[in-house]
Order: sequence, then structure tokens, then C-alpha cells
Amino acid sequence: MHWQRLDRDTSVKVIDSVKSDANAGMFSAGTSEVKRARALFYKDYFIYQVTNFASLPSFSFQYLSDGTFFHYLDGTEEPIHMVNDKGALQLDRHNILAYLDFYFANVSFEEGDITLIDNPNDMPILDSLGPDAYDAVFRDHTPPLVHENNGLDSFTIESDLYNEGQLVRAKIEVSAKGRVLIKEQKMIMHEMVAMRAPETMM
Repeated sequence: MHWQRLDRDTSVKVIDSVKSDANAGMFSAGTSEVKRARALFYKDYFIYQVTNFASLPSFSFQYLSDGTFFHYLDGTEEPIHMVNDKGALQLDRHNILAYLDFYFANVSFEEGDITLIDNPNDMPILDSLGPDAYDAVFRDHTPPLVHENNGLDSFTIESDLYNEGQLVRAKIEVSAKGRVLIKEQKMIMHEMVAMRAPETMM
């Protein structure tokens, strides 16, 4: 995702749009940075990120916005679905994986964070795995497959997912309005944490 830093005047307008009485002291033009990135799957909507550098550590909030209405990405599906239902979402076989990356990065699940593995080099904790587990990740990886369900107005994606220390092959259904349903999961590697390289004895 390519982030563009906004100029001061535009940053002030964004900050004024997203701050409320409850968080008015969190952001100011002098201590905050505002960036935005275009999402390939949205028409006329951008992802905005407001970062406060006055605190240690710094923290960021992200929003979906058309420049007028800002929808705070709060870890639930609601703001994403709200924008999707406005007709801003435009999914096709070329951007569906990017949408899933965005969706999984911004929605919290009861079972933990989920990461779609398009490239195994980007898999979490890869560097901490032992040689056997490391080799197995690449040996067993299958690139995502995208199926367009003509007539059903949806997509079915078969992809590797990383979920709480487990690598699974999943079948994911995504509707034209961006609703995501994980329908099937097949274990590829179990308890990867236990397969990490042993610590060197001192």
C-alpha cells in the first residue's frame, strides 16, 4: 500500500473531521501526521491514517473516507460493511486478494488474528521457525486460487491462512458486498510455535 503524506491544510481538515469531544486532545496539526492510501477495491474512498507523535509510543487511527465522511476502523466489520453498502466497493478477480488482506488486517476475530498467505516469505514468525518447519512452509504452500461465481455474485478463494500458530488451507467466500465467510479449513501445519528452533544453551 502506497501512503501519501497530506499537506498541513488538508491534515487540519482531516483532524477536525475525526476528532470528537472525547478525543479532542489526542490530535493536533503540530504533533500529528496524516497520510492516505488508495485502496484498489474502493471507488472514491481512501484509507486515512492519523498518527500522534506526541505520545510515547506513538499511536495511529485509521479511517475509510471519501474526504467528507470518516468511518473509524475499530476492529469490527461494521465500518467496512457501511462503506461497502454505499456502493463504493468494486471487487474483481484482480483486487479480491487485496480486499481480503485489508479485511483480515482490520477485523478482529474471536479465534485471533488471521493473515492471508499470498507469499510465504511474508508469513508471521517465519524467521523464528526451525529448519524443518521453515522448509515445510514453502514445500506445502499453494498460491491462492480465485474462483468467480458467475450468477451467484460472489467469489470463492482457496488460500493458505495463518491463524494463532496454525497454518491452514481455507475456502473463503466473499460476496459482492464484501461479506467474508470462511467455510472450510484444512490443517497444513499444527502448533508451529512448538516447531521453532531450540534456544542455544549458554
